[in-house]
Amino acid sequence: MSTDTNRTELLRKLSRNLMVSVPVMTVVAMAGATAVSDNGFSLIPSAEAAQGEAESEAKGEAEGEAKGEAEGEGEAKGEAEGEGEAEGEGEAEGEAEGEGEAEGEGVSEAMKQAVRRPEGYQPYEGDADSLAKKGETLFNDTTLSSNGLACATCHTNGAGYADTFSNDYPHFVAMGKSDFGMDMVHLDEMVQICMVAPMASQPLDWASEELAALTEYMRIEQEKFRNK
Repeated sequence: MSTDTNRTELLRKLSRNLMVSVPVMTVVAMAGATAVSDNGFSLIPSAEAAQGEAESEAKGEAEGEAKGEAEGEGEAKGEAEGEGEAEGEGEAEGEAEGEGEAEGEGVSEAMKQAVRRPEGYQPYEGDADSLAKKGETLFNDTTLSSNGLACATCHTNGAGYADTFSNDYPHFVAMGKSDFGMDMVHLDEMVQICMVAPMASQPLDWASEELAALTEYMRIEQEKFRNK
């Protein structure tokens, strides 16, 4: 065989081998290789393996996300419960403090004594009519209180008096007993009790014209109450 003939035959074989090798190499690249024996590597279709791996990865990711969400929900629930308990404890503490303050409120011992006639007490003496007129003015005077009240706020036109108001003084007064521990109350002591309790102020000076004036005016109010 001539050299040209040999060359042509060799080129033909190389071309045929190349045409076979390219698809095979493509299959190798797409399918992959796996070790199956001691003799080396053999080619296997790997579509099912790839699908299995994809499914496993998807399942793992889904389980991971679900676990993460569950943990997140658990943490959120724990935080919510913790906040709820904290708020509940705060409210309970606030209520307990409020109750403690309410129990602590009331008339001080000093005020309980201040509304009682002092030892050796001598009331202010003056003209009864003048005292009554001054007493009527004071009866409507809101500046005597610390909360904007006046005697007339509760007792306009004879209102707001207990039935015992018609009794001669000294007599039993429910507020005098409950708030001040007094079994019997004089009329001027009743004026002082109203100054301290409803009007949230200080008792009037026992020797003052103001106390005598309000006491005299209350005598007139008592007579009106008896006669109505």
